[in-house]
Amino acid sequence: MVTRDMMAAPDANDEVQVTVSAEEFKNVMSRVAATVTIVTAPGDDGPIGLTVSAFMSVSADPAIVLVCVDKATGSLQPMLDADGFTVNVMGEGTEDDAVRFATRGADKFAGSERYEATTPGSGPVLANALAHFECVTIDRTEVGDHWVIYGEVMESVVTDETTPPLVWLDRGFVKIEA
Repeated sequence: MVTRDMMAAPDANDEVQVTVSAEEFKNVMSRVAATVTIVTAPGDDGPIGLTVSAFMSVSADPAIVLVCVDKATGSLQPMLDADGFTVNVMGEGTEDDAVRFATRGADKFAGSERYEATTPGSGPVLANALAHFECVTIDRTEVGDHWVIYGEVMESVVTDETTPPLVWLDRGFVKIEA
């Protein structure tokens, strides 16, 4: 049982120990459902892309989103160098695309129909995305083992209102019921 005394803030002189391991944290986070997105950006040798589940809105006015990119990702430096990016919200049935864009060394855009975004400097739009956000990069912050990249949304479009989003939960894709 938790009592009020147990919930009291630690005294300023108390030493606070963090005991959550990376593995324990990942296990708990695996229980948090996330919509699967594929983030694209221009690169020196052609467009780049990666699967991202850490995507969220930050502000509605102005419209700002963020994506979190693992420092170990091969696409990190081109993402940091890009002036913008596009977040493609994926739907059920696009699992193969999500896996391909998450695989190091894969030809990310092989078999993916895409078209040019209307916002200069943002990445390609995937034709099979349910929706997309075209962004101009406004900030980058290094946090722990990731970089957080903030983008001001210049264009947002819903292209499919009937297909459910692709969801990642318990280290796998799941179908959601409406």
